[in-house]
Amino acid sequence: MPDPAKLLHTLHQAVQAFRNTPGRRGRFVELQEVDSVVVAGDLHGQVDNFRRLLQLAQLGNHPRRHLVLQEVIHGPGRYPQGGGDNSHRLLDLLAALKCQYPSRVHMLLGNHELSQWTGRAIIKADEDLNQLFRLGVSTAYGAHAEAVYAAYEQLFSAMPVVLRTPNRVLLSHSLPGAKRLENWTLEQICQEDFAEDDVKLGGCIHAVVWGRDVAEATVERYLRLTNADLLISGHIPCDAGYQVPNSRQLILDCKDEHACVCIFPTDRPLIQSYLLAGIQRLGA
Repeated sequence: MPDPAKLLHTLHQAVQAFRNTPGRRGRFVELQEVDSVVVAGDLHGQVDNFRRLLQLAQLGNHPRRHLVLQEVIHGPGRYPQGGGDNSHRLLDLLAALKCQYPSRVHMLLGNHELSQWTGRAIIKADEDLNQLFRLGVSTAYGAHAEAVYAAYEQLFSAMPVVLRTPNRVLLSHSLPGAKRLENWTLEQICQEDFAEDDVKLGGCIHAVVWGRDVAEATVERYLRLTNADLLISGHIPCDAGYQVPNSRQLILDCKDEHACVCIFPTDRPLIQSYLLAGIQRLGA
């Protein structure tokens, strides 16, 4: 485990880097100084896939390439003897990477990060994932666990919700359902301050990370509201590592051996077939 004092410094630096990302307004970011983007699906604590992702992205060799991650916590890894979920390790690595590339690494807020931050329980296989995560932090950092956990909460609160590339590709963890879109606007996401209700059920942020409506008409309306042409998202598990639910959307998943990412240029108009051509398997 990293030294807790050094980790806290890194986490606090990462929080500021997220808040100061060029092109950011509220929880919306228009990517700046970019000619290509690598987008990953839900990682859920998969450190090995994260390492493969970094090897593929080669950020050091591509100074105008951006990397977009999502859903890093609540994985299957456990500490021995009931010590909890170890997916915080990936959050630590993300923070360090954000500090290394502050303007080019982005982490979309996902429903699991939102739930951990706001205390809304997620139960899977009769396990409370929020409690398992907190237990894992306690196991790893002992007397420093409360300070580290508080820094994680700050990190969650600083994560953007919606990104957009110069060529009108939208990136968000999911999208609001058709009914919720009737009174949802991008300007709500662009506000610096948010109301407590925004992150609760029915709120404008909650709707973006929890929605599962992938009907073509819903996606088209979401894209009109965000001034975009195509959507890349996560959230929905994909046995093959990706799904194409409609003519405007690509869903990615990086939680297992079928993990897929998408690499695409941002210096020209794109249609969906360009995004599909950019899909790569991390294990390939």
